[in-house]
Amino acid sequence: MSIRVPDDGGDEMTLYSWNGYIYPNFENKMPIKNIPNVKIRSDDVLLCAYPKSGTHWLWEITRLLLAGQLDTDNISKMASMIEFTNEDDYKDDPSPRILNTHVLYKNLPNDVHVNKPKILYLTRNPKDIAVSYYSFVKKLPFQEYSGEWKNYVRPLFEGRFDFGSWFDYVKDWEEVKKTTDLAILNMTFEDLKQDTVGEAKRLCKFLGLNRSDKFITQVCEQCQFESMKKVKASAAVTGNIAYRKGEVGDWKNWFTVAQSEWFDKLYEEKMADCPLTFKYTAD
Repeated sequence: MSIRVPDDGGDEMTLYSWNGYIYPNFENKMPIKNIPNVKIRSDDVLLCAYPKSGTHWLWEITRLLLAGQLDTDNISKMASMIEFTNEDDYKDDPSPRILNTHVLYKNLPNDVHVNKPKILYLTRNPKDIAVSYYSFVKKLPFQEYSGEWKNYVRPLFEGRFDFGSWFDYVKDWEEVKKTTDLAILNMTFEDLKQDTVGEAKRLCKFLGLNRSDKFITQVCEQCQFESMKKVKASAAVTGNIAYRKGEVGDWKNWFTVAQSEWFDKLYEEKMADCPLTFKYTAD
């Protein structure tokens, strides 16, 4: 059902609750309800990340590497986002498909555990995620949110908004990586920014792709932030609002000293038993 969730200032966001999990208030709710039943192939590539971790960027790099050729097709990762797009729209796509999702591991399609596709798991420092997510959600008409930044941060990290708590998401995946027999490649937004070509080569190795250094470099150049922002400007639904700055460390322009100290304390409490570290600057 659709719900209205207030931020700390009383401004409400329209969201959708289904089976105990909160999603964006997408116009089409059937893909959400169908997630457990989505048919997964063994040669699929499944890209998993908390929202605003750089999913569009990695999806595009992966798409071109899998295709083995450059193109400027205006294809959006939303076309194969399992909680957003009807399965009928991508079920007959040729292999290998690259599907993507922001849901928790436990909410992935049942077939993931049967056919065991390769999984790309992408992370990003949470402060930059918060800034990017706030700017993004304010532009989504179906979220109907107009709250202020100062009132958004706390409920975001407390898991009151869509896709729940970032802490729950990353801690869950850390446990999954320890216990599953699925092939998972963990990548970070910051490493991609620092060495895009090197990370693309690591991605090729994981996917079993034989691509020349020249082609990999060309892919990375085509997928530079400004190029993608221009090419994807008219992509369905999110268009260019999914591409804001693509930087590391922009959180410093948003977080007050008090907010940063509050978050650092919260991180220390929530992640006490989880040894994850993140790069918060580009230095």
